[in-house]
Amino acid sequence: MGVRHPNRPTPSFMKISLLVPAIAASLGAPAMLHAQTPPPAAEPAWEKHVVFEGFPCATANAADYTGDGKVDIVASTGGKVRLFAAPDWTEQVLYVFPKLGGQCIHSEVFDVDGDGDPDYLGGNSKGPVFWLENPGGGKPGSEPGGQWVYRVVEPDINGFHCLLKADINRDGKLDLLINNFEPTGPLADSMIWCEIPADPHNAERWTRHFFAKGDARGGSHYMGFGDIDGDGWGEIAVGAKGEPFEDGNWFAYWTNPGSAETVTEPWEKTVLAVEQTAATNILPADLNGDGKVDYLASRGHGFGLLWMEAPDWTRHEIDPEPEGPHCLTVADLDLDGDLDAATVAKDSRWAIWYENDGKGNFSRHLIDGDQAAYDLRSLDMDADGDLDLIVAGQNSKNVVWFENPVH
Repeated sequence: MGVRHPNRPTPSFMKISLLVPAIAASLGAPAMLHAQTPPPAAEPAWEKHVVFEGFPCATANAADYTGDGKVDIVASTGGKVRLFAAPDWTEQVLYVFPKLGGQCIHSEVFDVDGDGDPDYLGGNSKGPVFWLENPGGGKPGSEPGGQWVYRVVEPDINGFHCLLKADINRDGKLDLLINNFEPTGPLADSMIWCEIPADPHNAERWTRHFFAKGDARGGSHYMGFGDIDGDGWGEIAVGAKGEPFEDGNWFAYWTNPGSAETVTEPWEKTVLAVEQTAATNILPADLNGDGKVDYLASRGHGFGLLWMEAPDWTRHEIDPEPEGPHCLTVADLDLDGDLDAATVAKDSRWAIWYENDGKGNFSRHLIDGDQAAYDLRSLDMDADGDLDLIVAGQNSKNVVWFENPVH
């Protein structure tokens, strides 16, 4: 499948060192220091737009929060959830964490209460998971800058790393996926999906269902949702990072039972790969154009990206060099009809996109050689028809977006 094996020549445009720490890490060998020289920059260049600087940021998402037709950014940083309104990134504080240093480890955005505006969902790594009700933004009769109301989604979280929206039971409404990576508490080593209650403004919590009950041990991280077996019901995949958690370093997915009656029961787990040191991200996508849904993945607390080819989940290394590719997105970034990938390595401090030739062969292009991230989203920020990248800069202490040069 065009995999660039360590014992074969690598094209010069990749310029990837073949004696890489990721290979050693995946085999259990001591990790080496990452390469000190970044790869060559992408051509044409992606323009970097700085939204915020000053504090580490673990998560940022984007939507038209203010109702003016422009895409805004909401980021959790410096003990607050902050809205940055486009185009000038005027700041509004939506929520202040009660404990010093509090921040969201991950976030989502969708219209929870069905009133036509996007709401914010987030949570500290120790919980609880909450949502902030958008007071209306630019809708008639609303007050710009109005108070956002805090409400609880799931109070029993004892350590989570991912929120993901998806219609799990195919009722036409979005649900919220939440993992609990700690091995203690009522949701120990489990993952759940939560339905929006009939009255989300007054409910004490959302309706909880397990899809992985006690069988997600090992420090589960980011989830991916997609129909793997073609039955119309979406499966849920996750990576588990391991250290300091026991029984980690794997990628797996859980099969949706496939009916409205059984979707609330624990699902069957399928392990995709083991000995994947510091596994974090996994996203479904047809990467080689054969009509089957594959998985794109990263070892976000270790080294490198890979993809797993359906139906046998054959592993293909994409790039073993980036250190700390803690975030991941899959999208058609060059508008050529196939799915590409992007990451920002928090330790190498490389923002990279990977060009897919349509057959699962990826070429690496550097976007920025001095940018870290914990979270990454692909979205058309400037309404020019291509997908840009929104970055929550953890080690780089900023929030930025990179403008795609295709248009």
